Amino acid sequence: MYDSGVKFVNDYTMIYSGAPSDNKTRKAHGVAICLDPIATKVWKDSGSEWEAVSERIIKIRLKCTPIDITVLSVYSPVNPSTKKVAEDADKFYFDLQDTINNVSTNDMLIIMGDLNARMSGNQQQLSPTNCVGPFTVDVENENGTRLKNLCEINNIIVSNTFFQHKLLHQTFWMHPGNKIWHMLDYTLANKKFRSSVEDVQMYRRASGAIGTDHHLMRTKIKIHLKSRRKCDLQKKISMDAVKLKDEKLVEAFQKDLREMVDDVNVDTISIDEKYELFVSHLKKKAEEHFIPDKKFNRKRKEWLTDEILKIIDKKAMAFVEWENHRGTNLEANYRNKYKRLRKLAKTKIEHRQEEY
Repeated sequence: MYDSGVKFVNDYTMIYSGAPSDNKTRKAHGVAICLDPIATKVWKDSGSEWEAVSERIIKIRLKCTPIDITVLSVYSPVNPSTKKVAEDADKFYFDLQDTINNVSTNDMLIIMGDLNARMSGNQQQLSPTNCVGPFTVDVENENGTRLKNLCEINNIIVSNTFFQHKLLHQTFWMHPGNKIWHMLDYTLANKKFRSSVEDVQMYRRASGAIGTDHHLMRTKIKIHLKSRRKCDLQKKISMDAVKLKDEKLVEAFQKDLREMVDDVNVDTISIDEKYELFVSHLKKKAEEHFIPDKKFNRKRKEWLTDEILKIIDKKAMAFVEWENHRGTNLEANYRNKYKRLRKLAKTKIEHRQEEY
């Protein structure tokens, strides 16, 4: 990834920052933020504010109501092993501190990315002032100390470490040598909004779609300002369009409906009570016959078929199997299986898009 700029792909927006293109090397790196259609609209309405601080830091600002949100995507140098790497790490944290200083204190600040830091927490000395929670998995290294100091100075918390999950859902990267999993990717947030971060969790299968050695980190954020009364709104019923076209299901639904109409067709109840019974029975039977299956209820592009989705799922599983067997005699078999499925998925998608 070289230079910096903004690219629009369909309804998505990619804001990126990388090394200068006139200095291309194999060690080049960069950072990016991808906005979905809703976030893209908010960002454009906010004045399309962004800044490429360096090839390791990029910032955007979303003017939301009632709290504005500043998002930083970062990529830290690896843990220092030489003087040159230590200087790079120092420069990265200086740049990051300058960027934080320029963020409004009224904004919710979110810092996400690969910080190449291993954190450790002290479960015996937990307090509201701690920036690191009790759920860590590593022994603190030099980058971890730098990150901890940055958080303490700026009243920032390491959100990952405050949520307890299985080790499978806490670690993001496996060391290629000793095959030990580590937590290197983090979501940081300013303490005043710590309650707005509801969960941070890692998903392994998602990484199989793009073939990265870091797994997907998902952070769930919901702004909490004050307690609100819950409105007693009636929940809408979602229907499966495929089931609505199934003649057998439609006939069964109609049969149940006719039986109910016959049961309430008496003179002892009023017309209003008949109507309420009818609506209640209608909703109940509709949920029984036409409610979507959770397993297959996913939003998809119109050209995306069930066959392609199954191949993508198989490809994701193959990638996980390949990672779990690295360094063994079976590594080549799983690697070739993943590559075959990746090629098949690409061919199917291109063919289907041409048809569509």
